[in-house]
Amino acid sequence: MNITHLTFAAALLAGSFLPLAPAVLAKDTGPSGTATNSSSSIDTAALKVTADKVAALPNVGGIGVGVIRNGKLVHTLYAGEAAPGEPVTGKHWFNTASVAKTLIAETVLRLVERGAMDLDDPIGEHFRHPHLTDDPRYDLLTPRIILSHQTTLRNWPNNYDNGRLAFLGQPGDGQISYSGAGIEILMRYLEERFGRSYPELVEAELLAPLAITGVSVGRSEAVESNITRGINKDGEWQDPFRRSQGGSIIDREDYSAADNMYATIPGYAALLSAIIVNKGLSTELAAERQRLLSSGSERDMGYDCPPDISFCPESFGYGLGWAIFEHEGQRILNHGGNDFAEHAQVYFDTKSGNGMVLFMTGGNVFPHGLEIISAVDPDIPLVRFYSALIALMRASQGG
Repeated sequence: MNITHLTFAAALLAGSFLPLAPAVLAKDTGPSGTATNSSSSIDTAALKVTADKVAALPNVGGIGVGVIRNGKLVHTLYAGEAAPGEPVTGKHWFNTASVAKTLIAETVLRLVERGAMDLDDPIGEHFRHPHLTDDPRYDLLTPRIILSHQTTLRNWPNNYDNGRLAFLGQPGDGQISYSGAGIEILMRYLEERFGRSYPELVEAELLAPLAITGVSVGRSEAVESNITRGINKDGEWQDPFRRSQGGSIIDREDYSAADNMYATIPGYAALLSAIIVNKGLSTELAAERQRLLSSGSERDMGYDCPPDISFCPESFGYGLGWAIFEHEGQRILNHGGNDFAEHAQVYFDTKSGNGMVLFMTGGNVFPHGLEIISAVDPDIPLVRFYSALIALMRASQGG
């Protein structure tokens, strides 16, 4: 589920911001707690105060944070519990929800880099979705259009009255239609084209070449050994691998390119660091990743700044698998994930190489996650926009 929809943001207003601690500048510390060099200082004291306060909330379980400076992990922090009575540590795996979509984006880029495919190859030559195969617009689908959420499909089949996917416009029209189902079509296309399962492709094309451990497409023995348990908005602990409130349990064989990717903080931070420095990509393809391809929407709420908002980025939308926020020369690439019992945010500044990995268990915790980010990077356009959006919605509700 994508966090940029206005309707979703409105549902988050049951939470409240926590006051930030006064700034007390401290040296950056690495995962072991030793001092490291970075391009800018981190207020580790304010970060710890904020994370501890958030972790004490009844609808929050555990928190993991990895702060990246100049493309390197320089500080980690853990707060709260992975399960009742079990403190969160760097060994714990989090369900990162829709952050899973970054894996397929980066895998596709590396397949393109080695000449195995092109961003504009037609999807229909290798995979036909049964709901859409007879619609001539299906032949317009390409990896570029799908990764930039221009399919004109709704998020999932259950978002249609009849439970069947259908195009709502002309794919590639430049407007955002955020769609997990579209990402799943791309996943099946990759499997059919290359004759390997999606987890095998991610491992072979992305994780193994970058020597990344601590990131898993789906459930595995390693994940099971140290999984964080979700906790819902009412503070009720959930069984590990629970798909939804009252829903089924995710099996090992049940994987997705759009949801339920598992990672540790050190694991995903290592991947994000490699992405930041464009490891394994040419200069040209790395630049293509940063290009804004879709923005605004007549179909989906949340992709245009509402009237009277106090801050709006100069531009925001989607590139190749990443949301992009641009303002006054700063470009932030971001992806969020949010399900009923977990929340995640990952982002980086394309110029400075600074970024963060934030994983949480909890229900309706987006505003609290934003507070944690604000303790480190309060001035990035992503934080300024969402803070302004939530403030506007609270004001409209008299809060």
